[in-house]
Amino acid sequence: MNRKKWFLAAGFPAIIILTVVAAVLASRSYTLYVNNPFGSDNTDVSYSAPGLIENTEIKHLGVYSKFVFRPVKTGECVVTITIYNQENTNELTMVRLPIKVLKTGTMYISGYDYGGYGFTLLGMTVFMLYAFSVCLLLFRKNKRKQFFSYKTMLSFALSLFFGLQSLLYLGLVCAVIVRPDIFDAWRIFNYAGFIMMILFALSLPAIVLFSLFMSLSNLSLIRHEGFGKNNLFGILISLVLFAGSVMCVFTAYLNPNSTDTELTSVRDAMLRVAISTAFVYFECILCSAVFCTQFAARHEPERNKDFIIILGCRVGDDGKPLPLLRGRIDRAIAFYRRQLDETGKEARFIPSGGKGGDEVISEAACIKNYLIEQGIDERLIFPETRSTTTLENMRFSKEIADRCKPEANILFSTTNYHVFRSGMFAAGAGMRADGVGAKTKWYFWPNAQMREFIGLLASEWKVNLLFIVAIVAVSLFFSNISTLVQWAVG
Repeated sequence: MNRKKWFLAAGFPAIIILTVVAAVLASRSYTLYVNNPFGSDNTDVSYSAPGLIENTEIKHLGVYSKFVFRPVKTGECVVTITIYNQENTNELTMVRLPIKVLKTGTMYISGYDYGGYGFTLLGMTVFMLYAFSVCLLLFRKNKRKQFFSYKTMLSFALSLFFGLQSLLYLGLVCAVIVRPDIFDAWRIFNYAGFIMMILFALSLPAIVLFSLFMSLSNLSLIRHEGFGKNNLFGILISLVLFAGSVMCVFTAYLNPNSTDTELTSVRDAMLRVAISTAFVYFECILCSAVFCTQFAARHEPERNKDFIIILGCRVGDDGKPLPLLRGRIDRAIAFYRRQLDETGKEARFIPSGGKGGDEVISEAACIKNYLIEQGIDERLIFPETRSTTTLENMRFSKEIADRCKPEANILFSTTNYHVFRSGMFAAGAGMRADGVGAKTKWYFWPNAQMREFIGLLASEWKVNLLFIVAIVAVSLFFSNISTLVQWAVG
């Protein structure tokens, strides 16, 4: 790992360590803001255990009053603060605050809070902003150097995710600064979970509409292309998405308390944060996959290619290319002719694809025949007939290219929605290649896009599982921060 990577990686533990140190030091005092609707300075502070805690500062700041407490010795005490209306002594505001002073002098507030919670919130905000910046830098680097990689998609997804988290925590920090009398630690945590839940809930109508559109497009796909298990994929996914959306709404209906701004149970608040954050993470992954797929489909490579690989797909019963395959071949020919006109460089073709059990001819042979029909010289065509998967397409085609010209500039031609993942397979085969995509009918897109997305998730399922576990772990940590502080420094 070079110095720059070490520097970027070192930022995360540095932020965590500084946050912990600042929070522990700050927890030797506790600042309480109490709503003061009367604007009164007539206050009374009493202690259930006198001599354990002292009140070192009282300030009246308009609509709220500020009280600062410091520990004197170890123990437990209930502090009662009463603010009287100077004009009517029968009106008052009363707050009871159970405080436990630990051996280290840390003031642990019964329920959720502790003295250094403000620095914990600030540290979380800085951590999210730093993670957002690092992921955005990684995305720009991957996009420039190796666009066709899962790292590119993941870094963009994480920049979206941490960007949303940064906005969330920045908003909470601003809320605490503006109204410290309202936003205590427990309320901040509840609002964080509530906002993430709202972000997820707002996406439910879009998910339902997408499910409906996918089903309609699949019905059109079946009508045009025939009945087949691959053509049923979109309908099955649509049913799953629709059922999941209905289940979320039904669960909220059965348990309306789960949608409250403030929950009373730490467990419920923790589950809400973990579940809603995990869903938002997957939505960021989906947005990133769509972006990368669209970007790859519209990309126009440099015209310096030595070989053009044409990825095969299903051949017609008469041995002729079906519209999907014909589009890939036509796109390759168009690039070949444009490169020849602009640069004078003549590329060679590698039709790639074996013969399926239900096909009368190999996909490579079908492609070769069509190329010749379109006026391509047979001496420029080097068929690859062994492959059965996209990875084998790339691996076996690379062997042909390497025999003819090692370190050749290679282009592959496929359908537009398949360019990004094909590029990943090319990288997996050890080949640096650009890709171009052929246009396809509108009813192919939803089904194919979801298949590509699931394929991308499945290809790196361990990475996604790791991030989900990390998200849940952070939620557990965040929801039990005061208990952990008490255990760690008590």
